[in-house]
Amino acid sequence: MASDRGVPGSGVFGDLPPSYTRSQPPAHPDLQRRPSYCHAAFALKQISKGKAVGQKAPLWIRARFQALLFSLGCHIQSHCGKVLFIGLLVFGALSVGLRVAAIETNIEQLWVEAGSRVSTELRYTREKQGEESVFTSQMLIQTPKEEGTNILTQEALLVHMEAALSASKVQVSLFGKSWDLNKICYKSGVPIIENVMIERMIDKLFPCMIITPLDCFWEGAKLQGGSAYLP
Repeated sequence: MASDRGVPGSGVFGDLPPSYTRSQPPAHPDLQRRPSYCHAAFALKQISKGKAVGQKAPLWIRARFQALLFSLGCHIQSHCGKVLFIGLLVFGALSVGLRVAAIETNIEQLWVEAGSRVSTELRYTREKQGEESVFTSQMLIQTPKEEGTNILTQEALLVHMEAALSASKVQVSLFGKSWDLNKICYKSGVPIIENVMIERMIDKLFPCMIITPLDCFWEGAKLQGGSAYLP
């Protein structure tokens, strides 16, 4: 009865099959294709022996990092309970700060520079309309084509008027309804009436609150037109 002393189990269960050959287990495919990525220390060792070519400095740094991360992983695995407890403790301590966190949703605070002219004008508008007025300001910003050019000219103001008129006439159809600026804009001084039909009629008589440099001229009245008029 033939047996192989070097192979565990041989000689106990009988002769080995004829096709059996002693061979090393196949290497990992990544170790053959990219040894520096899979095992930098092995690749560095092969370069030192002259069996491979490559740059030693990056491989030495990568081998150090791989060894450090491997030892760190072994240490965490051996003390997984303590690491999990400390992680939950730190997470809970940081979560306490969420109680005092404030989410800023005001577009003026997010996009308007503090102390700028725009912020001053917006503050003036809120003071005149009253702090109880709830509305969101939508700004139409016009800049000159050439830097440093004066934009307060007749031609520039007429362009501003045409842009504002075009923006105010935009209509959107959604869920079987038509929406325009007159239906979603803020209107100052609209009385509160219990009768819904009368309230809708009166609401159409009041224009949207639009503040522009055109208010200093007759053309500014074109932006203040309502959707209905009294005979």
